[in-house]
Amino acid sequence: MANGIANGHVPSTANNAQYFIANGSSQPTANGFPQGVVFVANGGSQTLGSSGIANRLPHGAQLYPSRPIQNTSAYSVEPPGLISPPHGHNSTSQPGSQHSVQSDSTGAAHQFYTPVPPSQAPNMPGLPQSISFHAGLSLMSPGNTPHHFSGERIGDSLSTPTSGTNHHLTEPRNYAPRTAGQPVDSLPPPRFNLDLQTVPSACSTSPRDPFGSPERVEPSALIPFPNMPPPAIQQAMLTAAMTVPFAGNKSQKLHELTGTYSGLPTFETAMSSAFFPFASGPGSTKASTAGVVRLKNIPFSTKRSEVVAFIGRNSRMLSDGEEPIHIIMDRATSKTMDAFVEFMTMEDAMRCAEKHHQYTQTGRISRLGERPVEVELSSQAALMQELFPLARGVFWDGANPQILPTSNKEPWANFKGFIFPEEMVMLVKHVEVPHRSPFSKECPQRPYECLISTLRKFPWYAPDHITIAQRGAMYKATIKLLRLLGRSVSGQDDPVNLTTQLFQRVIRTAMDCKGFTILQKDNIAFMVQMPPIEQQRRHGQPLNPTSWVHQYAIARKPDIPLDVVDWYIRLIREQTTRDVLIRPIHERTSIQETLKDTDDYWGYFYHEVNYVQGPQFDEMSLGRCAYLELSAIERILGRALGFN
Repeated sequence: MANGIANGHVPSTANNAQYFIANGSSQPTANGFPQGVVFVANGGSQTLGSSGIANRLPHGAQLYPSRPIQNTSAYSVEPPGLISPPHGHNSTSQPGSQHSVQSDSTGAAHQFYTPVPPSQAPNMPGLPQSISFHAGLSLMSPGNTPHHFSGERIGDSLSTPTSGTNHHLTEPRNYAPRTAGQPVDSLPPPRFNLDLQTVPSACSTSPRDPFGSPERVEPSALIPFPNMPPPAIQQAMLTAAMTVPFAGNKSQKLHELTGTYSGLPTFETAMSSAFFPFASGPGSTKASTAGVVRLKNIPFSTKRSEVVAFIGRNSRMLSDGEEPIHIIMDRATSKTMDAFVEFMTMEDAMRCAEKHHQYTQTGRISRLGERPVEVELSSQAALMQELFPLARGVFWDGANPQILPTSNKEPWANFKGFIFPEEMVMLVKHVEVPHRSPFSKECPQRPYECLISTLRKFPWYAPDHITIAQRGAMYKATIKLLRLLGRSVSGQDDPVNLTTQLFQRVIRTAMDCKGFTILQKDNIAFMVQMPPIEQQRRHGQPLNPTSWVHQYAIARKPDIPLDVVDWYIRLIREQTTRDVLIRPIHERTSIQETLKDTDDYWGYFYHEVNYVQGPQFDEMSLGRCAYLELSAIERILGRALGFN
């Protein structure tokens, strides 16, 4: 036995004695230490780290912390074992560790290192000494997260020993390659803990340990509410109205609609006029009450700009967007007839007619081109009669049509429609075959202006007397004329009469037509390459207009936000899907097969409406279509929101 002191002076007392024990051969090595020496060191961790003993230890040397040995001789050692746990520190053991760390009253200043004899068990033959069973000739790596020390560590380059026997037979982590002179970081990676809730222990985690492992608790442990408000505040919180935060681009109207605890409004709220986003497109128009002035005996090649200059800009005509000038053209012969000008009020029209009458009284004849023009006060009834001359059995009360009773004695005088498909076909033929229309050679813009007047003044507000076939004829004529005009404008066939302004006027009139469906307007916008933003802002188109396949009469209200319309459609889609899924298998399969051939944006809405097929569908009025579609929406919303 030899008595050795490392790194600092220690009083020579029985309790403060340090020893090193040589295991195996005691022959000195080249560096002056015997093979298998177990070192014990005195002093704080900072002293050990500064002296660099760990970097100068010979192969097989072990350094262990210990406590003062009470009531034993100087040669007594700790109980046999490879690794002795540290004592005298206030800490808790790691979950799953093999020993519990005891607390001792001895302070950190009285902590020493005690020699531990190596195990007497023989090494396993055939294995290297560094990995043999009970081999204690190397620095051991820690088995758990080092929470044993609440203060300073013994050394940054030293590892915490583990109690018990090492049964792993693997090399410690400190054998990994490292740069010379760099301390060994013995901290293990954080534990892979999948507990639902863990409560960290305040006394078990060192302030310097970045990987403090919390104590394990039961997954069903309750988490107490930190600070409960007073009962009065709790009652106020429960009775107060729920505030709906602004999320994304959600409109305020949709917030008001869905600002309930369930997220769904009541059926009465959903059907109220303030939120209900659908309306009959043709039925939403109103008859015009504007004043009308008639210009007779105008030249057949009169242009719109000439009429505006003749009337005067300060005469309070309707705005240009409302197309106040209507030059009547015979759709069969393309002959130019009289012209009509609409004013804001009847008084404005009377004032214009009186002015030109005074000119005539003083000998100043009003002329348009080289022809003297007669200006007289007219009415909406006369304008409608000239625009739709083939309409029989109808009396025009202003712009409102009054259908006369059916007469069996005079069936030719009965009402059959305001316009006929043959008229629209002839209107297109005047453009496609201009050499067969002698009156349209000098004014190639006249058929397009006739189309604008027809779409603007058509009595869409009488949907019960307009059939789907009649609207289809007008839509086909619009598509063909737009295609022809676009080709002429791009090819500069007639830059004086067929201008870009005329092309934009036709597009605007077609997109603002209340009689066309959402899908028809989307086709027009696609043909002229109109961006979706312009469709929605200027012309009231909804989101996904290509999916409005089976909506033949309803349209989006212009003052309803887009997300509100989409929310209603989503509710209809979900409810109709649920209605189909609860049907018997044979009915459900046949209905689902029909959905494969159409768009599913509206779900099974078409099945709820249940339109007739065949020629009867073409003869169905737009008013009947609007009634069926709005009734179907009401039934679907009633089933979806009836419980709320």
